[in-house]
Amino acid sequence: MGTWNTGPYDNDDAADLLEDIREGHIYFDELLPDVGHRYIEADQGAMIIAMAHLAAGDVPEGIDDTVLAPLRTPQTRERLRQCLEAVLSDGAVSELAEQWAENGQEELLEWKAKSHIQLV
Repeated sequence: MGTWNTGPYDNDDAADLLEDIREGHIYFDELLPDVGHRYIEADQGAMIIAMAHLAAGDVPEGIDDTVLAPLRTPQTRERLRQCLEAVLSDGAVSELAEQWAENGQEELLEWKAKSHIQLV
C-alpha cells in the first residue's frame, strides 16, 4: 500500500474512491456489502470508512457535495453505520482492523478514533 495512515482518506483505496467520485464514475450501493456480511476485506473496509465520513459531511476539497446525496438517505446511512461498526470491530470480522492491530495497540486505537464518525 503506497499511502497508509490513520485518517479516513489516508490510504490508496480511499484516494481511488475520491478520484472516482471526482470523475463521476461511482455507484455507492455497489461498494457496500450486504448487512450481515461475514468478513470485510481491507480495501472494502477503507472505502466504507471514507464513505461514512462523506455521508457525515466530512467532504474533502474538490468533491461536489451534490453527488454525495445517495450516501445521505436514511437507509444508506444506516447501512453505512452498520458496516462501519463491523470494520472497526475486530480482526475476526475486518481485515483492516486485523492489519491495524498488528501495528500495535496505540496505532489501532488512533485509527479507530479517526475512522469512527457519527451517522445519525
